Amino acid sequence: MTTRVSRSDDVAPRAALSAGQHAVPRHTVWVGAAALVTDQVGRVLLVHPTYREDDRWLLPGGVVEPGEHPHVACRREITEELGLTSLPLSGVLAVHSLSPHHPDSQHSTPFPGEIRFAFDGGTLTPDQAEAIRLPREELSEYAFLETRDAVQRLRPVDGQIMLAAYRARLGNTATAHLADGRHILDVPVLDRHDVHVRYRPLWESPFNRDPVPERLPVQQAWAWCFVPDGRVVLLADPGPRGALPMLTGVRAGS
Repeated sequence: MTTRVSRSDDVAPRAALSAGQHAVPRHTVWVGAAALVTDQVGRVLLVHPTYREDDRWLLPGGVVEPGEHPHVACRREITEELGLTSLPLSGVLAVHSLSPHHPDSQHSTPFPGEIRFAFDGGTLTPDQAEAIRLPREELSEYAFLETRDAVQRLRPVDGQIMLAAYRARLGNTATAHLADGRHILDVPVLDRHDVHVRYRPLWESPFNRDPVPERLPVQQAWAWCFVPDGRVVLLADPGPRGALPMLTGVRAGS
């Protein structure tokens, strides 16, 4: 009777690797965590660091310390940079891989690449925004900016990450995965069409809660407005699960 020998039994065992040899081929990168935080009309919160030679702005966040989880690092950085302790992180909006050879990878120290997590830091109330306190030795100022203006203050690759995270939140889509500023899977529709949303202050809302004028043929409506420049009026579901897409964080009917 012939006994079959498994493939692994035919292979001579290799000499056991030392811990150092085992670690050599492992990929080493920096890890960062940032938060997409907006105000009640959807403008993005950016901070201006004092230590950047290029004078560019950043999303609030920072470096993940050894042994620290990214979401823990993000909460820590929000507390340290903004003085806010109660912001929830409701999800991961984007994950980005930055290679050492990318043109925006300009560092004074050897740079092995970076993995950055962009969390949803939610919407600040006016009181929360008023309570922001910056560490002046690290950050000189902050600003809430519409996305087109925010992109101009960020490094190009940081602007791409911010937009991907913003659009993932706006479109309620899955986490965006990017490498060197580009989507590695199918490009979401809001990114494909380079969508920016210009928010109106709440007190300038064009919607009218009064009854529809009698001369109009449509008499059943929860809100109505005239747009004299020809823009399309988008009506949202006013039910319990509905929300106005142009007012981030504001429930329809609220």
